[in-house]
Amino acid sequence: MQIPSDSHSVEEIASRNLIFMSLISFVIYIVLAVLIFHYFHEEGMAEVFEHGYSFPEQVGFGGLAGCLAAVVIMFISSRPPVAGVLDDFTIFRAIKEIRFTPFDRIQISFFAGFGEELLFRGAIQPLLGIWITSLIFIGIHGYFKFKSFGHVVFGVMMFGLSMLLGYIFEYAGLIAAMTAHAVYDVIMLWWVKGYENDNSNG
Repeated sequence: MQIPSDSHSVEEIASRNLIFMSLISFVIYIVLAVLIFHYFHEEGMAEVFEHGYSFPEQVGFGGLAGCLAAVVIMFISSRPPVAGVLDDFTIFRAIKEIRFTPFDRIQISFFAGFGEELLFRGAIQPLLGIWITSLIFIGIHGYFKFKSFGHVVFGVMMFGLSMLLGYIFEYAGLIAAMTAHAVYDVIMLWWVKGYENDNSNG
């Protein structure tokens, strides 16, 4: 096995590993969604895509919502008390250590947006409601920490984001929620990496 010769090689390996993990998670989410629809829903999984606006309207609405959510969360996260606690969350540490290409960001965001929204919003939310689904969603992502006020603010902020995705699904449709999630992730993957680099250089 060849040992990476520089930090870029290590970052590229980490990037491939994260993409592979994202793909595995995507497959798991799809399988779980299929099982939930099979055993707990009267309608088939395809029918959940029929709810809401037309496809172009959902994509446009979701894209706009994802951009606005990212702007709000970037604003809050770059200021105290949240800015001082970001490194306590695994996802921020991972992003800081990985070198992403633009395609990496799009690929990871697509896997998360499609897979997670199909499972949580499409399959689970109609059974448990927006609030409980959002609690499960945030808990699985490890965003609930109670070490300081900053940690609590971050958790509440992420809970609010999950609630937003839930309402987007309810009123606009699943494609809109998927699009909002994916667009949000693309922007945040870019921002977190740049934000961490600025702080390390500053």
